Amino acid sequence: MKARDYQFGRLTTESDTHLRTLHEEALSGARADGLVTAARAYCRLADLTHNRWSLAQSHVLLGQSLLQASELHAALEAVTTAGQHYAKLRHQVGQAEAETLAGKISLNLGAFEDAEQYLDAAISRVQHSRGASEQALYATALNHLAGAQFNRGHAGEALLSLERALRLWVELNNSVGQANCLINIGNIQNALGQYHPAIQSLSRAYELHKTDVQDVRAEALILNSLAFVHYSNRDSPLAVEVARSALASAEKSRDEGLITKTQLNLGTFCLEAGLYDEAELHLNTALRQSQDIGYRPGELSTFDSLGMLYQKTDRVAEAQGAYLAALTLALELEDPQGELEARLHLGAVELTLGNLEAAGVHAGRGLALAKDTQSPKEEIEAHHLLATLASKYGDYRAAFEHGQEHTRIKDELFSVERDRQTQNLSIQFEVERARHDADVYRIRTEVEQEARITAERLVQERTAELARAQHEVVNRLAMAAEYRDDTTGEHTRRVGQSAAHIARALGWSEERAKLLGIAARLHDVGKIGIPDSILLKAGRLDSAEYEQMKTHTLIGARILSGGHSELLRLAEEIALTHHERWDGNGYPLGLSEEQIPMTGRIVALADVFDALTQARPYKAAWTPAAALEELTKESGTHFDPLIVQTALLVLSSPLPPASDHSTFSDDAVLDEKDASHILGVFEQLLVERTRDLEMARQEAERATEDMAKMAFTDSLTELPNRRAFETDMETAFRNAAFTAAGTLAVIIFDLDGLKIANDTLGHGRGDHLLRAFGDHLASTFQQVGHAYRIGGDEFAVIGTRTPDDASIGLLLQTTLEQARRQGLTQLSASMGVARYPADAQTPGDLLRFSDRRMYQDKLRRRASREQLTTDSG
Repeated sequence: MKARDYQFGRLTTESDTHLRTLHEEALSGARADGLVTAARAYCRLADLTHNRWSLAQSHVLLGQSLLQASELHAALEAVTTAGQHYAKLRHQVGQAEAETLAGKISLNLGAFEDAEQYLDAAISRVQHSRGASEQALYATALNHLAGAQFNRGHAGEALLSLERALRLWVELNNSVGQANCLINIGNIQNALGQYHPAIQSLSRAYELHKTDVQDVRAEALILNSLAFVHYSNRDSPLAVEVARSALASAEKSRDEGLITKTQLNLGTFCLEAGLYDEAELHLNTALRQSQDIGYRPGELSTFDSLGMLYQKTDRVAEAQGAYLAALTLALELEDPQGELEARLHLGAVELTLGNLEAAGVHAGRGLALAKDTQSPKEEIEAHHLLATLASKYGDYRAAFEHGQEHTRIKDELFSVERDRQTQNLSIQFEVERARHDADVYRIRTEVEQEARITAERLVQERTAELARAQHEVVNRLAMAAEYRDDTTGEHTRRVGQSAAHIARALGWSEERAKLLGIAARLHDVGKIGIPDSILLKAGRLDSAEYEQMKTHTLIGARILSGGHSELLRLAEEIALTHHERWDGNGYPLGLSEEQIPMTGRIVALADVFDALTQARPYKAAWTPAAALEELTKESGTHFDPLIVQTALLVLSSPLPPASDHSTFSDDAVLDEKDASHILGVFEQLLVERTRDLEMARQEAERATEDMAKMAFTDSLTELPNRRAFETDMETAFRNAAFTAAGTLAVIIFDLDGLKIANDTLGHGRGDHLLRAFGDHLASTFQQVGHAYRIGGDEFAVIGTRTPDDASIGLLLQTTLEQARRQGLTQLSASMGVARYPADAQTPGDLLRFSDRRMYQDKLRRRASREQLTTDSG
């Protein structure tokens, strides 16, 4: 036959107009009764033209038509043929479309594993494409994949697939796609018992319907799902209300099947809500419509619901007739679950009517069916019914045995339900973690844009804070300089010395005793906040003045708070607690006995001893002996008895003169005159605050750098991520383009077996696999270029050196062998290489070429495995 030129999607024969007319007519559904016939005619005409593109398209149309006609096996054969034609044309998007349709058909056939394989293949072809139609196909495949995953028991993965699809539909601004995803998410959440999230998802779908979709059939589907969630959540009145709205929408759609199902749902919800008259009306309507359209499963369910209605309204004979009709239909349809429910219901009715023999037959058959279909709830019901019957016959042994089985299975079911709820919580956690990871990636991207602005603002804030702190401390120094109660600092020096002597006698180390001696000098630093009229008053203080004087402990603690050094920590502790009493009558906190820190107990005694032995404006000095005698009297009331006993030993001798610095030789700055003791410590505080703030500024800058780094780093493998890959790719390409002999290679890797590892060994094992491969890839390929994890199970290397494919293949084998030594025996990977300028002239084309070659490598490897399987068989 003479060869003809053709372009993708456009025939150049005389049959062009006829074929396209048939195609459009069939797709529009204008000839719904002849849809399959029209599609077959399209296939025959395409075959006559020998136009492979038309052959591929016509078989896709035929598959869609046969799917609509419920001829599923023929539909799968048609789309498989379409995929073969697209493969010969090397048209990736066409193949993906055929595989997506094959996945949907396999899902309807119940071949869930096959469906998952078709859909995974489709996704691999389009997930990296940026065109709107490819992204829509990607989202559609994810939606169907979720159905396969859920039916295979992987509800968590199903929800994650739907979340990804939903994000794609949002990016494409496709409200119909968003609504479909949300309906499926809501239905899965309902099946998992996550009723509140399910209601939220379906409510979002309904809002989209009202604002954008506005299709009455879609509205009816959403409302039906929402009503069922409320019913599952035991909120039957609300389920009834929503189902009434669903029925109104279904009737507007004129879809007889949808109307029938909605009538049945509404009748069931009304029955549960106790609205028996309305329930009977809807159930009888559903029964009549099911019979009219030949919807026998609906007829079976309706008879069962009518039987329950008649039972609840004491019409036992009518219930018996309804259940018999349900049983007859179940046997005709070979529906074991329907038969099981009908027999158990019939057994209960026969028991009520006193027909014990008939009840026993149904209950016995029901028990056998419950075991065969692994229906524990129904098995419990059957044992309960049989136990009751055995009691009626006086067979108490059989009654006991059935009762025991009833209890055992009920306990097991409780455990299973508890495990299921735990698993559902785990699934919810995994979904939330995936959402969190997506949000973190988005936030990191935003942070990267704002990081430098944030850093500059943070540094300015820290600098201003440092200036304020310095100003504040200088003000406090000025206040200390005006302090006139002890200008020479002798009182604070003596209290420090006494405290240090007592500490040594108690067994403290020399270093810590010295530190206590210095810290003790600040015990009354809070008095800088007490007015001179009170501080220097010659007579006794009145009650108001005394209360104000007591606040010097709190003021001192505030001044000294927040330090990181041991000195300032001790000083703060002493300033706060040196006026607490052993009997609990001290201030400011009213602590007693060992609630008071040892530092406060020691300084309390040293302070009182020095106050007694020194002259003050309001009293004369006591002799040391008289002061020690007073301390002894206060033992067990004001002071710790142990410290009093120790003080009697060490304070009976005179203290060293002021010029003797032996005790505090490491701290001469605190011995300067004119209140330099307090000023010196304030200066230390100033230095420490300055150091802290400088450290905070440096930490802020480091944190900003870390945030910027995080935006370009994969959190699992710690390799550079896709964002880093794209940035480095642009830079490397520019460098290669501006160099006369510049070359560049992009190598894409795709791990095989990650999904199997996740499914069979858990996601922890999958994460270990990704980390191991990433580590060894980076080390093995370091002479070629930098390694990246660009998403999921895909890695890349940007090579400024461009070895040949064989050398790269050897490096990949080395990487895999090193990873396998860590127990990853099944690990393998596909690879694709593209080079500049040999293969592509732009960064985007370079990436697409390498990606395409990687998938070609994957397909070759898959074909080789299948051939090996065939040969071995």
